Amino acid sequence: MTFTFHLTRPTQTRLDADYLEDQGPLEDPSDYDYLAMRACTDLAQTDTAFHIGGFGTQDWGFDISYDMSSFVESLPELVEALHGRKEFELDLYPQGVERTLTFRFPSPDTVEIDCASRTSWVPNPPTETTSRTQLLALCHALQQDLAASLAAIGSDVAQLPPFSTWQPGGSPVEPS
Repeated sequence: MTFTFHLTRPTQTRLDADYLEDQGPLEDPSDYDYLAMRACTDLAQTDTAFHIGGFGTQDWGFDISYDMSSFVESLPELVEALHGRKEFELDLYPQGVERTLTFRFPSPDTVEIDCASRTSWVPNPPTETTSRTQLLALCHALQQDLAASLAAIGSDVAQLPPFSTWQPGGSPVEPS
């Protein structure tokens, strides 16, 4: 099994008014990590699903509100590293997940991903290889699905960058 991830968009069309009232206004609309956490908290109120797997396990059992937010927090940096073919370390820190993915580029369109676990789970194999083009396509699809999902449910963060630029028809950075 190759490392993969994707978001299944919600069927719900709006967040519950009581939930939105309880959330209150955005605290810091310029802090991307905060916005990523808020976005995932909003999506967790719906039937949105996030699937991530690889390294011998098809489904890592990520929840939306916390586990997925650790991935979304690093998504812009991952995309930038893929474009620049620069080694990148993604720390999936939530308790129970606790693994680090290191992305390396042995050739122009090849990405080698090492997975190091900080739990009793052992990645098997510990290294997977994929196409840089395919991994960028997964990232781009995740960006669009996140943005479209946030807009569909009426999340406060949907109209803020980078989510506003990730929406279909927005201006995401194209692969080089």
